[in-house]
Amino acid sequence: MKKHFHINLNRIAATCKGNPLKASPIGILKEFFNYATPAEHTKAFDEFCRAALKQKYGWHRGSPGNALHYAEQLELLIEAAYLLHKDRQLYRNSLTQQQAATESAEYADALHYSKTFFSQAPLRKWKKWLHVFTMAAISQQSAADEMKPVTIYTFTSLITLLLQMAAVMVKNNG
Repeated sequence: MKKHFHINLNRIAATCKGNPLKASPIGILKEFFNYATPAEHTKAFDEFCRAALKQKYGWHRGSPGNALHYAEQLELLIEAAYLLHKDRQLYRNSLTQQQAATESAEYADALHYSKTFFSQAPLRKWKKWLHVFTMAAISQQSAADEMKPVTIYTFTSLITLLLQMAAVMVKNNG
């Protein structure tokens, strides 16, 4: 594998203590949703974005460390989705035979969405945008100072859909 592939998966490498390619993306997604339900994540992401787009300090879910922790969780979500996008067979192999035989339209949509998600921007750019939002959420700056409106819309709307897609994959995987 190319060296840059490993560098871009630094959150998985730090969390899983080793080679990110040996991490289970489905396991990471399951852990993500063990932390909070899909609805709770959607609400938290909305509040994260609102805080990042204010021209003053706007994080009100505890300390700034909570925002940093949530951003790390979002980074794990993005990296796990990237691993699944790069090797869709990882997900397919993790299904039981019965689940694979009754593969739902939701699952097909989720796989299609992951392709769409990463065709909008490469992994590195998603992580850069997340970093801008994170720094803005815990400061008195706005992400709008550094990002164009269309980029903000792309980031917020597609991460919201990524949350939904990941929830479908976890649900289909039992």
